[in-house]
Amino acid sequence: MRILKYIFLILIALVAWTAFLFFGMSNGFLLSSINEEDSAKSFIESTKVNPDEEFVGSRAMALIQDGKIEDEYYYSIDQPVDRTTVFPVASISKWVTAWGVMKLVEQGKLDLDVPVDSYLTRWHLHKSDFDNKQITIRRLLSHSSGVIRDIEDDNFKPETNTQTIEELLNSYEGDSFIWFEPGSQYAYSNIGYAILQLVIEEVTQQSFPDYIEQTVFEPLQMNNSTFLLRSKPDLKLGQLYDEDSNLTQPNTHTALAAAGLFTSVEDLSKLMQATISDNVVLSQATKDLMNAPQTYVNDVPVYGLGPDLYSQSDEDSKVIGHDGVGGVTAMNTAARIDLNSKDGIIILQMGNYYTASGIAEEWLFWKFGIADFKVIQRNKSFLLSLLIIGYLVIGAAAFGLIRRSKRRRLAE
Repeated sequence: MRILKYIFLILIALVAWTAFLFFGMSNGFLLSSINEEDSAKSFIESTKVNPDEEFVGSRAMALIQDGKIEDEYYYSIDQPVDRTTVFPVASISKWVTAWGVMKLVEQGKLDLDVPVDSYLTRWHLHKSDFDNKQITIRRLLSHSSGVIRDIEDDNFKPETNTQTIEELLNSYEGDSFIWFEPGSQYAYSNIGYAILQLVIEEVTQQSFPDYIEQTVFEPLQMNNSTFLLRSKPDLKLGQLYDEDSNLTQPNTHTALAAAGLFTSVEDLSKLMQATISDNVVLSQATKDLMNAPQTYVNDVPVYGLGPDLYSQSDEDSKVIGHDGVGGVTAMNTAARIDLNSKDGIIILQMGNYYTASGIAEEWLFWKFGIADFKVIQRNKSFLLSLLIIGYLVIGAAAFGLIRRSKRRRLAE
């Protein structure tokens, strides 16, 4: 019986140590930051491009403090880049698109909870096994509409004609267009934002690029931003690379609202400034609505009406923004801002698909102690060492106790 008691105590100790490490990992207090000196310059220094570890064609990066650029870093293997250099930013486009949609909501031209089909004449939702009236502007913005996720055949060379939005949406079969009951869960949808693009064009009777230019870019003085490159031929476009690290040309998209934005570090900093302060486009009440949680995964808020939500369950921060990952063009972009401290980060990277989001995760941990996948992976060896050392200590202690117990019994 005594041996069984010892085994039981050992198992409890092992489980307790494992649970402690998991808790420490989840809450971040057992993890280390890459920013040892706790400064913007130190953070940038610790994340600078290392050509021996990865291919990066160019990187434009800025750290925001109290809404303004505090420090910045630019790297390129060829043509120089700076805060005004323009890059495609993939899904960061959705954040900007949401500003355009919410302006129409603010003006009373759109209702977040009216069936989206009521605004459409050029195309209508395919019949499905679900109630299409439950697909609303709110659910399209927050990726809870049930609409199919991916976009196929949406990359075109600049000199070719793209398909129309109607042609894109009609390329999907009706039965597979809506995957689940609208409003029942979160599922990221590029096609959902293509529908929002069509809604904007129908309601305003303008092209999507023209509407966003007049409604968002011009008022916020985002002069180096566009959804239509040929409309601003003088923009300083950065060099782009394909997945084989070769120079390539920018592609155009049908679903501009989902992934067609070209912009710069400077202009994204202006969008962030407008997000955290008064501006001429959206009222504070509308921005609060945009930034409030709309969809959840395992009770953790993940998306608002346009921006991603990054604070998870942390009550001391309210970090919003968006990341973007390229398709034909190898790129990764990230833009995040904390609505409380007004600190943020912008990274536009060409040449690979991953690093920018990883750096943004490191920033999130440095600033708020929120540990995401990248931070945990970097600390994996340390955590494994702690786990093994703890097990060895528990094993040694158990061995000592058992030997001591045997000696006592022999002495008796």
